[in-house]
Order: sequence, then structure tokens, then C-alpha cells
Amino acid sequence: MKNAKSKSFGFTLLELMVAMTIVAIVSAIALPLYTQFTDRSYRTEAQADMLACTQALERWSAVNFTYLGAADEDADEASDGVASASDTGRLGLDVCRPNSFQQNRYDVTIAATATTYVLTGAPIADGPMDGDGDLAIDDAGNRSWDEDDDGVIEVDEDDWEED
Repeated sequence: MKNAKSKSFGFTLLELMVAMTIVAIVSAIALPLYTQFTDRSYRTEAQADMLACTQALERWSAVNFTYLGAADEDADEASDGVASASDTGRLGLDVCRPNSFQQNRYDVTIAATATTYVLTGAPIADGPMDGDGDLAIDDAGNRSWDEDDDGVIEVDEDDWEED
């Protein structure tokens, strides 16, 4: 005769609900932290790209004796050469090839005269960093980051540090 007592395997509904609640709480905490971490790492990548581009501009200036011509004003991805008293636009990819631009996060542009320049890293619209605010660095090494993305650099936004 068979034993009337049978063993059941598996989890009860209460055990599954407790496990799902724990996973939901951990996810609610972890997802914003992960997003904050990735934003910070993308911003740091753009800052590194901009520093590399400032070095490239110094090499450009050493060869050409001017910062003019490093911009790509005709959208062919190459610098245009010395042509005018000032130039603005995306930095020519033959001068500097920022990884954050290739990854569709930041667009690096230049506003230059013969003796000065300002590089600006603007988050690409609808990209992962949209709304993060512009990064900027000039020929003297002055840095700024419009943290609140209001288009104005306030007193506490005169560096690349997160406040």
C-alpha cells in the first residue's frame, strides 16, 4: 500500500510575494544610483575628451601660430584651415576626435580667435546626457559646468566639480 503522506515541492505564495517585495525595494534603490553613476562617468569622459582636445589645439597652434582654422564650419568633419578673423563650430575631427561625440553624448564645439579659444561640450539633444548642462574650458584652462542647465554660469559653477 502506498503512503498517504505525499511531499510537495516548491514555494508558497507568501514566500514568492516576500521575495518579489525584496527585489522591488532593491531595484528602487539601485536604479537611481546606477543612473547617477553612469551620468557622472559620461561627464568625466567628456571632460577627459575636452582636455585631450585642448592639448590638440595647443599642437595646432604650435604648427599654425594661431587657433584659427581648427573649427569645421562647412560640416565635412575636417578642420577648415586658417581662413578668417574668428571661427566657430564643431571641432574638426582631424584636430581632435572626442569619444563622447562618437558615442552620441556630447558635441564638442570651438569658438576661436587667433590667440584665444573656448571649447564647449554640449549634451546632444535626446542623448543620454540631455539636460546635464554644458561643459566649457578656455585657452587659459578656466573650466565651467552649467550644472542646473539654465544657460547661465553662476558663481558655484566655475569648475567641473559636482556640488
